[in-house]
Amino acid sequence: MSTGDASDLTRAALEALETAGGSGSVAATAWAPGRCTLVGEHVDYAGGRVLCVAVDLGIAAAVRPSGTARYLVVSGGAIVTRNDPDPTGDVGDHVLAPVVALRASGISVPALEVGIAATLPAGAGLASSAALMVATATAILRLLGAGMTARDLAAVALSAERDVLGIPCGPLDQRAVIDAPDGGALLLDCATGGEESLAWPWPDAVLVGCDTGVHHDVGGAEYRHRREETESGLAALGVTSCQELTDSVIESARVDPDVKRRLHHVMAETRRAVEAADAMRRADLGALGRLMSASHRSLGDLHEVSTPMLDAVVSAAEDVPGCFGARMVGAGFGGTVVALVTRDRADACRRAMAGACGGVTFQLRPSPGVAVLAPDVVRG
Repeated sequence: MSTGDASDLTRAALEALETAGGSGSVAATAWAPGRCTLVGEHVDYAGGRVLCVAVDLGIAAAVRPSGTARYLVVSGGAIVTRNDPDPTGDVGDHVLAPVVALRASGISVPALEVGIAATLPAGAGLASSAALMVATATAILRLLGAGMTARDLAAVALSAERDVLGIPCGPLDQRAVIDAPDGGALLLDCATGGEESLAWPWPDAVLVGCDTGVHHDVGGAEYRHRREETESGLAALGVTSCQELTDSVIESARVDPDVKRRLHHVMAETRRAVEAADAMRRADLGALGRLMSASHRSLGDLHEVSTPMLDAVVSAAEDVPGCFGARMVGAGFGGTVVALVTRDRADACRRAMAGACGGVTFQLRPSPGVAVLAPDVVRG
């Protein structure tokens, strides 16, 4: 991660706040990275394992006490003022949800003015909502001179998104944004909460992303339906985690064929995540790439969350010599494709991916999570 990039974004958040709200008391700031799943998609809500990295695209928040007892939010050029932080259906909902969640956790939060700046695209499958929740919550805690453990901060950020905003997300994004190691990947067990940090072993291999421009909604009907199908299948089999599943158990279940396909995906995907972590330990670039491509095929064939455009971008990347694998990232139905490619072929891969969809491409570099970036706030 370039600390200069994060500093520039933090200054942009401060400038937006001062432009919208005028001069005021000194603001506290925080920056949070996005998340890119390598392998392990749509398994966090099924108690699976996920291999992911935090990335150097992120969101900055600048927070100061309100001078008028009214809330002010400036984000993406929009300015909102309110009397309270509860959701009302405007752009302030996502920014102020951490206020509601922090208060529910027992922390007294005054009326605030908040400025937001971002390099992380919204709705692109890179955990922009979680980054926003974590950045804002961290800035608020810093303003108050308060701190939390990493687990407690993740719980507050998850509650802000799930309980306050009603988005049925799992625990992956918040944990990745907070717990990702510096310069490596995080293997997260969503059944036990356990995690393992892994070094990125390839100096000449990079991740290339392509935002297709078709933005998904993690709270949309199709995402909710996939989650409901998966959870109903687990309940029918009397298990709480996809790590307990086997092919024979799934095939013997008296559930709808669509539900069986969802269960086959989450069972195989959590195993692929474990294999992908082992590939990183062995520095086996080819193995990780093959697992990423297999993950994409499963997300399309079994979980049915891919689209023809996402498939086309994946195929375009895989056809580039030096690309080891590619896959969609996030909830699906749009968003971003990520490819694992040698550094000297990254530009060619970006051109191929953009040519398949007309989207915006970028290189994704592993970033440390907020626990590393904000040790004054994330304690213990």
